[in-house]
Amino acid sequence: MIQDISPHVYDRTYRQDKATAGDHVLFYEKGGVLLRKQGENWSVPRFSDFTGAEEELTEKARHLFNIDGESYYLARSACPGQREEFSWCSLRDVRSVRPMEVAFAAVTGSQLARWYRSRAYCGRCGTPTEWSTLERAVVCPKCGLIEYPKICPAVIVAVTDGDRLLLTRYANRPFKGYALIAGFTEIGETLEDTVHREVMEEVGVRVKNLRYYKNQPWSFSDTLLTGFYCDLDGDPAITLDHNELCEGFWMERSELPCREGDVSLTAEMIERFRLGRENEKPENP
Repeated sequence: MIQDISPHVYDRTYRQDKATAGDHVLFYEKGGVLLRKQGENWSVPRFSDFTGAEEELTEKARHLFNIDGESYYLARSACPGQREEFSWCSLRDVRSVRPMEVAFAAVTGSQLARWYRSRAYCGRCGTPTEWSTLERAVVCPKCGLIEYPKICPAVIVAVTDGDRLLLTRYANRPFKGYALIAGFTEIGETLEDTVHREVMEEVGVRVKNLRYYKNQPWSFSDTLLTGFYCDLDGDPAITLDHNELCEGFWMERSELPCREGDVSLTAEMIERFRLGRENEKPENP
């Protein structure tokens, strides 16, 4: 999955260090992120790649995280031009960027960039916010409101009926492939409550025997996904919520296409079911 970057080490420690020329810089413009492509490999630019603009860029940039001890910063100035080997990669296409630690850095940085932009003003009194000196937060200097990065809990649900898996396809979304049932947890709900509610709302069936599988930070939608396998409980007839889905059907294990190598929790759960491994403990719990 996209967060599985071992043996590389992600360090989320909050720092206020000033950037240096050798640090990595993440620009988010035009619905994408600026990356360098050399052959089949991608990398994140460094401040030193922007000769003549280094001082302005490093002065305004904000530290995001480290990977393998190297610092990654959020650019707070417009990109000052780019060399031939740089290109804007749409955030949707980041899923196919390799090596994986570059994809992870690009999408994780995008989540923080969106949050900082959306919290420029206090949601309670409208005063311009300030970045906390102590932790990853923004603070209102007038009313004292503190806001932390947006993380939305959600579930991914693999509903099984013997050797059949329930697959769906979203309505009115760019992604047109097959998926599992998914949905956000509402206030007052447990994750298990969300599983039962979302399955009933989207496809009209009941489930039982919920088994937690694994979770995944999914920065594309500011989400923390929690995966569950569960069994059909009763009638398998599907009643589709056409506002959310355009298709829902049961597929035999033997007919499932291979999803090996995909970066999403959904794909990994489908692949494990295809291989008959849905009841095994995950390798990286």
